[in-house]
Amino acid sequence: MSDPEIWLKFDELGEEAVRKRIVMKAYAGRNLVAAQEWLRSQEASRNDADSFEQRRIARSAKNAAWTAAIAAMIAAIAAVVAIVLSLP
Repeated sequence: MSDPEIWLKFDELGEEAVRKRIVMKAYAGRNLVAAQEWLRSQEASRNDADSFEQRRIARSAKNAAWTAAIAAMIAAIAAVVAIVLSLP
Protein backbone atom coordinates (compact mmCIF):
# COMPACT_ATOMS: atom_id res chain seq x y z
CA MET A 1 0.00 0.00 0.00
CA SER A 2 1.38 3.45 -0.91
CA ASP A 3 1.45 6.33 1.57
CA PRO A 4 -1.54 8.12 -0.03
CA GLU A 5 -3.54 4.88 0.17
CA ILE A 6 -2.49 4.36 3.78
CA TRP A 7 -3.46 7.94 4.65
CA LEU A 8 -6.88 7.41 3.05
CA LYS A 9 -7.30 4.35 5.25
CA PHE A 10 -6.31 6.41 8.31
CA ASP A 11 -8.88 9.05 7.27
CA GLU A 12 -11.54 6.34 7.19
CA LEU A 13 -10.51 5.01 10.61
CA GLY A 14 -10.16 8.39 12.33
CA GLU A 15 -7.63 9.63 14.85
CA GLU A 16 -8.87 7.67 17.84
CA ALA A 17 -8.79 4.33 16.01
CA VAL A 18 -5.33 5.01 14.56
CA ARG A 19 -4.01 5.96 18.02
CA LYS A 20 -5.47 2.76 19.50
CA ARG A 21 -3.91 0.67 16.76
CA ILE A 22 -0.52 2.25 17.38
CA VAL A 23 -0.81 1.46 21.10
CA MET A 24 -1.88 -2.11 20.29
CA LYS A 25 1.17 -2.37 17.99
CA ALA A 26 -1.05 -3.11 14.99
CA TYR A 27 1.32 -1.11 12.77
CA ALA A 28 4.98 -1.83 12.20
CA GLY A 29 7.75 -0.41 10.07
CA ARG A 30 6.60 1.83 7.27
CA ASN A 31 2.93 1.69 8.33
CA LEU A 32 3.83 2.79 11.86
CA VAL A 33 5.85 5.73 10.53
CA ALA A 34 2.98 6.65 8.18
CA ALA A 35 0.47 6.47 11.06
CA GLN A 36 2.61 8.73 13.23
CA GLU A 37 3.09 11.22 10.38
CA TRP A 38 -0.64 11.17 9.68
CA LEU A 39 -1.43 11.91 13.34
CA ARG A 40 1.07 14.81 13.33
CA SER A 41 -0.59 16.12 10.17
CA GLN A 42 -4.02 15.95 11.79
CA GLU A 43 -2.76 17.87 14.83
CA ALA A 44 -1.09 20.50 12.64
CA SER A 45 -4.36 20.97 10.74
CA ARG A 46 -6.21 21.46 14.02
CA ASN A 47 -3.61 23.98 15.19
CA ASP A 48 -3.95 25.92 11.92
CA ALA A 49 -7.73 26.00 12.35
CA ASP A 50 -7.37 27.13 15.97
CA SER A 51 -4.97 29.88 14.95
CA PHE A 52 -7.36 31.08 12.23
CA GLU A 53 -10.25 31.10 14.74
CA GLN A 54 -8.17 33.09 17.24
CA ARG A 55 -7.32 35.69 14.58
CA ARG A 56 -11.00 35.92 13.60
CA ILE A 57 -12.04 36.46 17.23
CA ALA A 58 -9.32 39.08 17.76
CA ARG A 59 -10.42 40.92 14.60
CA SER A 60 -14.03 40.86 15.79
CA ALA A 61 -13.01 42.20 19.22
CA LYS A 62 -11.00 44.98 17.58
CA ASN A 63 -14.00 45.96 15.44
CA ALA A 64 -16.26 45.97 18.49
CA ALA A 65 -13.78 48.19 20.35
CA TRP A 66 -13.68 50.67 17.46
CA THR A 67 -17.47 50.72 17.31
CA ALA A 68 -17.67 51.42 21.04
CA ALA A 69 -15.05 54.17 20.77
CA ILE A 70 -16.94 55.87 17.92
CA ALA A 71 -20.22 55.63 19.84
CA ALA A 72 -18.53 57.21 22.88
CA MET A 73 -17.22 60.09 20.75
CA ILE A 74 -20.67 60.70 19.28
CA ALA A 75 -22.18 60.66 22.78
CA ALA A 76 -19.54 63.15 24.00
CA ILE A 77 -20.24 65.49 21.08
CA ALA A 78 -23.99 65.23 21.71
CA ALA A 79 -23.43 66.07 25.38
CA VAL A 80 -21.34 69.13 24.48
CA VAL A 81 -24.00 70.30 22.01
CA ALA A 82 -26.71 69.80 24.63
CA ILE A 83 -24.71 71.85 27.14
CA VAL A 84 -24.06 74.64 24.64
CA LEU A 85 -27.72 74.79 23.63
CA SER A 86 -28.88 74.95 27.23
CA LEU A 87 -26.78 78.05 28.01
CA PRO A 88 -28.72 81.32 28.33
